[in-house]
Amino acid sequence: MHSSFVIDPDLHTLSATVCPRDLRLERLRMTTPEFIERVRRPRILRATGDVPLAFEEDALPMASMADGDCIGYDVDLGPPREGFWIAPGEAHVIAAPDVWLLAPEPRPEGTLLTASFTLPPGVRAAVPWPDDPRGHRVPETAFTLRGAAAFGKLEQATARVGGAELDLVSLGSGFGERAPLVSKWMQKSASALTELHDGLPVPRVMALLLPVSGSDVGFGMALRGGGPTVMIMVGSSVTPASLDTDWTAVHELFHLSAPRFHPRDAWLSEGLATYYTDILMARAGMLDERSAWDDLRDGFSRGSRRGTGRTLRQESIDMHETYAYQRVYWAGAALSLLADVELRKRGVEGGLDGPMRELARCCARSEEAWSAEKFAAFVDQKTGQSVVQSLFEHYLDRADFPDTAEILAALGVKGAGREMTLVADAPRASVRSAMMAPRAGGAKP
Repeated sequence: MHSSFVIDPDLHTLSATVCPRDLRLERLRMTTPEFIERVRRPRILRATGDVPLAFEEDALPMASMADGDCIGYDVDLGPPREGFWIAPGEAHVIAAPDVWLLAPEPRPEGTLLTASFTLPPGVRAAVPWPDDPRGHRVPETAFTLRGAAAFGKLEQATARVGGAELDLVSLGSGFGERAPLVSKWMQKSASALTELHDGLPVPRVMALLLPVSGSDVGFGMALRGGGPTVMIMVGSSVTPASLDTDWTAVHELFHLSAPRFHPRDAWLSEGLATYYTDILMARAGMLDERSAWDDLRDGFSRGSRRGTGRTLRQESIDMHETYAYQRVYWAGAALSLLADVELRKRGVEGGLDGPMRELARCCARSEEAWSAEKFAAFVDQKTGQSVVQSLFEHYLDRADFPDTAEILAALGVKGAGREMTLVADAPRASVRSAMMAPRAGGAKP
């Protein structure tokens, strides 16, 4: 099946033509029904004339199609803004495939789905889909997981990091003279992942970089639909100082090195990413050891003061309504620390590192959503220790924050901020230093 998409010069409308060929389809379904009102003029394209179609709930029925017929529809890409999913800019538009890519049903396993774009002069398309002689091959995850795409004036460059392609896409006018700084920061952040993994665990990552006002790095997210993607807001007047120690890219890229977790277990997915962000930045020289420990300690302190009194399990489920992000992220990071140190105490070389590497090898590109229980069983089986499952069971249904004071003291992390010291003769000072030390023999760019 092939889909062709035409973008108008004003970036207001995307016109789609879907030709099933030998594929017998029953319907084209909206993957995100909330955008259905943006789909206009659905129709059967026939040599004798177009035949109007109408949605039946969230799908276009195709029972009346004859051999050689195609489906056409237009999609409104204009305002109002809808978060990251439809976001018009001065000379570009972010339009997630959820908005304009309808899912053919049924899709027999192994069906080849391709797509191509017809673009006005000066307009480019950025999608994470693999190249194909007809344009792009559309992965199954483009229909099952949320993804990203952009059209318009784009600055594009590709770098190789850790054996993988890092496609850097700067929207609009990009970053001007600061573009090399942003590119270097993204490459260095990606390289930090090799302080844990044997190269990047995915062969290609598209990084959509959104210039915004200011001199700092803002919000970011990791997406998997159609291919690994990170979207990050970066200040158009960003400075070397603000980039040197910023954690956003490392954090989002880390998500792509682990499996997709169930949304109810956000405390685990975000906790692991939050914990390892500081660890990997220290190993890569983006932070010194003292700063990394101070950031972790400060995060635990903030996380322990936030929240709504729910259990960690329930707080994680409700965090988008309660905004208890600090509690969820940092409680997950605290449990990651406790698990890592306990495994090292029991003689497991590298603590959590080994299981996380194996997890990336087997499952970073899997469509399966992992549960916290499955993750705990995986780590305990790989390490031969009954650590993670019992730790999770102990804290998940409690409202109190995981106690990190004792373990930080044993590691020799004393004080806070400017008063923080790393005690050289602490009982587990050697473990502390090993956790932040550069990885010996790790894969490099």
